[in-house]
Amino acid sequence: MLRLSAAFLIALALGGRAGAQAPYQPPLPELLQQAGAATRSGAPDPAGLDASPTREQQLPFFRAVMAAPLDAPYRAGVLGDSFKAEAGSPHALIGRAGALTGARLRRPIELGMPAIEARLRAAPDPLAAGLAWMAATPSGAGWVPVLPDHAQLPDPLRLELARVLAAMAQSHAFLQRAFERFPPGVTPQLLRRQAFEGRLGLFETPDYRQLLSLVEREALLGGMLDLVGAIERLQQFVKSEPALPPVAWSLQTPFGWIVVDTTGSDNRHQLKDPLLVLDVGGDDEYEFLAPGDAHRMSVLLDHRGNDRYATTAAGADASSATLGYGILWDTEGDDRYEGGVQAQASALFGAALLVDGGGSNRFVASSRSQAHAVGGIAVLASGGGADAFTAQTYSQATGGPQGVAVLVDTGGDDRYTLNNTPLVRPSPQLPERNTSMGQGAGYGGRGDFFDGRSVAGGVGLLLDLAGDDRYEAQVFAQGVGYYEGLGLLLDDGGNDRFEAAWYAMGAGAHYAAGILLKRGGGDDVYRSSHEVALGAGHDLSVGVFVDEGGNDDYAVGQLSLGVGHANSTGLFVDGVGNDRYAVMSAPCRALGAAYQHQWGNARETLPNLGLFMDLGGVDSYPAHCAHAANDSRWSGPRVWPKLRLASEAGAGIDGDWPLPFALRLLTRPASP
Repeated sequence: MLRLSAAFLIALALGGRAGAQAPYQPPLPELLQQAGAATRSGAPDPAGLDASPTREQQLPFFRAVMAAPLDAPYRAGVLGDSFKAEAGSPHALIGRAGALTGARLRRPIELGMPAIEARLRAAPDPLAAGLAWMAATPSGAGWVPVLPDHAQLPDPLRLELARVLAAMAQSHAFLQRAFERFPPGVTPQLLRRQAFEGRLGLFETPDYRQLLSLVEREALLGGMLDLVGAIERLQQFVKSEPALPPVAWSLQTPFGWIVVDTTGSDNRHQLKDPLLVLDVGGDDEYEFLAPGDAHRMSVLLDHRGNDRYATTAAGADASSATLGYGILWDTEGDDRYEGGVQAQASALFGAALLVDGGGSNRFVASSRSQAHAVGGIAVLASGGGADAFTAQTYSQATGGPQGVAVLVDTGGDDRYTLNNTPLVRPSPQLPERNTSMGQGAGYGGRGDFFDGRSVAGGVGLLLDLAGDDRYEAQVFAQGVGYYEGLGLLLDDGGNDRFEAAWYAMGAGAHYAAGILLKRGGGDDVYRSSHEVALGAGHDLSVGVFVDEGGNDDYAVGQLSLGVGHANSTGLFVDGVGNDRYAVMSAPCRALGAAYQHQWGNARETLPNLGLFMDLGGVDSYPAHCAHAANDSRWSGPRVWPKLRLASEAGAGIDGDWPLPFALRLLTRPASP
């Protein structure tokens, strides 16, 4: 990714335009000077991050944001646009997500398929050739499948299914390579208990935290790319074939069930360990039963109809993966997805994909769902339509340790809810509320309170491309990071509403980073009932918030709206529009300020930066925030004003200015 300095971005974005004041000065350098900032990059404490015992686990994009927070809006915008450009190709989305894990691999969709194609076309029966790899494995030794004849399963459908099965052989080999260094005793139940429930014995072996470094990420990504490429081709074939032959066939294999139904019937499928399911037409119902310990790969493609996918078992639906791969692709229709724990694009040491091609859909789960990843990759892509996502915790684009989770919704008026009913994971900050940890969240694990073994967090990206959307959550949500994790929420256009309590809307806590980027000119509402929200960082963290334009309404508790707390960086920027600000706490601990948790320690000289910018319109500020006003500038409060400590660097500005950084690529391809 192209890296530009903050000063260069300012020069390009402003282009010498004259401002309302003379002589003209760009707002960011002036604001940094007003705050008395010791660093122009805005980095809270890069030396401390380098000294972390989990330094080698930190993901590259997280480190880039922590090193230069003032470049973060541009970096986040370019990242969002790269996913936006690939929204029509699940293969490309998986590749982008894999790159965020640090995997050094580019594997085009065509790579590896020509050899498979040649082998299948040369075989007397391509279906038999596509299945042959199973009999060559220990679990399939001696297995002889009973196959349908060409009248029951004719070409070209027979060849297309054979191609997917042959691709599964390649992906199976990749999986074996990805986890070949794992010790005996690693099971899905053990991983869920440790990574999801947090129940580990003291220095228990195996320990999922120590397994993270043993995964060969390139192998894991390569196998998923091959598998998604094969399903992408099958999906294109099914959609373009004018008249598929009516087929109803199933086969139990050593790796799970194959089910094919192209009759157009309204089917009810009860599935345990599905390997490959293809259903064309009809309003179908799928019930997923608890998976077996050895089940590693599931693919389900449903074309047309209003369908329902339901399970109560953890990791059972086809879009979940534990030590393997899971793909669920529904091409169209108004669909309903119902799950509990680990459902709807959830990867635990694996790669998971859920694609819904369109319609108004309902996604309901409990936790670790709707794009959640630990030790792997999870992508949920939903097309146009009014979608509703509902869960309690750790869902809706949540990247855990060594995990990247991406949720992309391309259009419609959507609703994202992380609620309190039932109360399943009480928050330490507010015990009556759940720890949401979602809607664009990256989290790690602090071992300080257990055995001392910490683990760095992952990356969670929620990207909503259009519509009037509503986001509701509790604690840790909406572009939030926790312990060396990075969370991003990018919303393009529409009149949106964001509600949360604590650590939300571009916030980070404990060496983490969170970004909320709202592009376009929508009239938006932001509500935080408690603290550390809307461009706020706590404890050596980074919180970034940017709203590009519109008449916006903000209401917060405290330590919000551009606040650095305990040696952090908080950046709040609102572009053009007539905005209203309300701060419920007294005194007014908000609007461009930097505070320390306590004095009399070595942190007094570390950077701590809080910046507030409102760059247009006639704006309203609360009366008890006497320092902030329309068309003015101010310095944040200082406990030790004569010392001019870098740990008390805060400032705000309200005036008529362009944005001090780009939110999109600065150039475009040359015309032919």
